[in-house]
Amino acid sequence: MFQAGGNRQGLNFRQVGSIQVPDLPIEQQREIGSVSQNTDDLIATLDRLIAKKQAIKQGMMQQLLTGRTRLPGFSRDWVELRAGDLGTFKGGSGFAPRYQGAASGPIPFFKVSDMNNEGNELFMRRANNYITESQRKSMAAALMPAEAIVFAKVGAAVFLERKRILTIPSCIDNNMAAYVVDKERVDVRFMHYLLSDFPMSSLVATGALPSLNGGQLRSIPISLPFELDEQRAIAVVLADCDAEIRVHQARLAKARDTKTGMMQQLLTGRIRLPVEAAS
Repeated sequence: MFQAGGNRQGLNFRQVGSIQVPDLPIEQQREIGSVSQNTDDLIATLDRLIAKKQAIKQGMMQQLLTGRTRLPGFSRDWVELRAGDLGTFKGGSGFAPRYQGAASGPIPFFKVSDMNNEGNELFMRRANNYITESQRKSMAAALMPAEAIVFAKVGAAVFLERKRILTIPSCIDNNMAAYVVDKERVDVRFMHYLLSDFPMSSLVATGALPSLNGGQLRSIPISLPFELDEQRAIAVVLADCDAEIRVHQARLAKARDTKTGMMQQLLTGRIRLPVEAAS
């Protein structure tokens, strides 16, 4: 932002007039504008497609996760239970500062912020901190099993409603909790979809610090197919939707990166379009 003088911020026209711009022939400018518009059109199309696919998935979840729509071959009744009937909720552990900062190691120690890491959108694959087994024992940190469903239990992050699945035995900090399901009764991916569709923030009591307690979590109502095979079939359908959405999201990210790089080259004249050939 240019300073217009004093404490006010604004545009100083003399400074604006001094900005150097490439002196490109009008034909070149038109070609760059056309290329930019084509890329913008692709980005807009992908945005709309992703929104459409997400809406379709949401509709499928509302139908499949409630039993309103049944997949072919399944007809047994669903059962009404509580989350505490199907698994165990475990709180995370304090993370001693002296053990923080290792970029690799045998045991990931996840914090809530690790849910933002690229690649951790569904499965927790990469941590910002790792520890050894001896360090874990020194801190008496609980080791959560692979396929535990983890989420924030304290602070504003509760309202983000993020639920992730551990890929390997891991530790989590004391702002998080893990749900370890009974795999003989529940498919992990199916339960993850159920919990992702349940607003845990609705359980938060009014107070200075948002938090979830074990009693609230165990009381979450769960409606699910009695048969594990039906649970797995539903999870596969929804996972296929997620995979399709991720493909389009990757295309969108690539299109945006391409446009940024392309504009940097074209608007500086580092790369010139073949105007005459295009004409």
